[in-house]
Parts: sequence; structure tokens; C-alpha cells
Amino acid sequence: MATKRNYWIGIPLLLAGATWFGVHLWNKAPESLIHTDPNHVLEAQQLLRKFQNNTAQSNQLYINQIIQVSGTCLKVESEGDSLYYVYIGGQGNGDIQCQLESIDGPLPKKGDPIQCKGVCNAYDKDADGVMMTRCVLTP
Repeated sequence: MATKRNYWIGIPLLLAGATWFGVHLWNKAPESLIHTDPNHVLEAQQLLRKFQNNTAQSNQLYINQIIQVSGTCLKVESEGDSLYYVYIGGQGNGDIQCQLESIDGPLPKKGDPIQCKGVCNAYDKDADGVMMTRCVLTP
């Protein structure tokens, strides 16, 4: 009789613990890319040219990969108090939109040479640009 009673207490406790653990993992923020090595290191123009010349192959190589891009800051935009976008370009057409993960120092100004590391998400053929998220500015 006592054994059945222990099951009625133990099973709900086990389910509550498993539920808490699942919710904790679901709400966990992704790790910062500050100390992560990039899969690819490219100049902004080089990355743009690769997508423009062969989009299908570039999608396979770069989408969902950590990429470090260097180039010239074209502009900085903000949406609200905590969402910032830095646009990197080179000498040609197109730009790379980097959604910053956090701001640790001063934002770059137009014309500054910068490096940005983040996850490559998509190439927009109409806007002729690459979109990256979870980006951090690297020295």
C-alpha cells in the first residue's frame, strides 16, 4: 500500500522537474559569439561577390555559418533602445546588414573600417545584400 502512495507522490514530482528543465532550456539565450572562432573570414566585397555570382553554392557554404566580415561602415541604424544594425560595404554594389547582439563600446561611424562576426542568415537578391544576426564587433 505504501508503494502505491510513493508512486503518486514521485511521478508528479518527476514530471514537474522535467517540465521545469524543459522550460529552462527553451528560454536559454544563445551563447555569445565573442569567443567563438569564425568558420569563414572574408572581406565584405568578397562575400557579396560570391553570393552575386553563385547564390545556390554560396547558400550552401555560408548560410547558418559563423562569418567574420571586414569592410567600411556605411551606416548605423537603431530600432528602439537595444536593437542596432551596422551596414558594411566595400567598393561595389550591395551591403552586409549586421544585427548587433550587444553594444560593448562606441558604435562605428560612417567610413570607419570595421570587422564584424556573426551568423549569416540570408542573401536578398532584390536588395543585393547579406543579412547577419547575433553579430559582435571585433577589434
